[in-house]
Amino acid sequence: MVAAGFAAVLILVHQLIDIESVHARAEELNGWVAFGLLTVLPLVGFPVSFLHIAAGIRFGAGWGMVIVSSSILLQLLASYAIVHQWRHRLEKTRWIRRLRERVPEGAHTSICIFTVLLPGAPFSAINYVLPLVGVPLRTYVMCCLPLHMLRSTITVVLGDQSDRLTAARVIVLIAYALTVLGASFLTYRRMRLQFEGPPEAEDDRKQPA
Repeated sequence: MVAAGFAAVLILVHQLIDIESVHARAEELNGWVAFGLLTVLPLVGFPVSFLHIAAGIRFGAGWGMVIVSSSILLQLLASYAIVHQWRHRLEKTRWIRRLRERVPEGAHTSICIFTVLLPGAPFSAINYVLPLVGVPLRTYVMCCLPLHMLRSTITVVLGDQSDRLTAARVIVLIAYALTVLGASFLTYRRMRLQFEGPPEAEDDRKQPA
């Protein structure tokens, strides 16, 4: 179902949009302006997938990934700084306090991996929520940066290849998307075990007479 839906979206977009005209217009956009928009807009909630597709169209797959990766690093650092600037006010919120209390210290890495790989999770929400639940900066950057880059590969390549999509390329993109979904599911299972902790021994469950 996921693969079919993804393929349908690719085909629909390719038929409805004059891709060659889009590529021609993208070439006219100043590179620094494009990088600025790519970096700033996701901080205020703009859908990052569209921006990464645009980066692929404007810069191609190779330079597009370099530029997208740089923008992601800046966004992570900015998001972390914004959260910590307002941390004292935000921590007074009841649901945030509860969330922080439920996160085991040793589960920060798993939480980062699962949250970033979670299909449909908004990019900006991920980057703001993880610092709120107490994920340290080093863990935050070392987990989120490569995983955001991994997820962005599909959209950057899609932008680059959008004017020459073939059945084989669509199949590769679908396979990549399904791999990310599978990784997300496996990480969810691992994280759930960390939250539940080791099963109680039989003797511990027995109540004294």
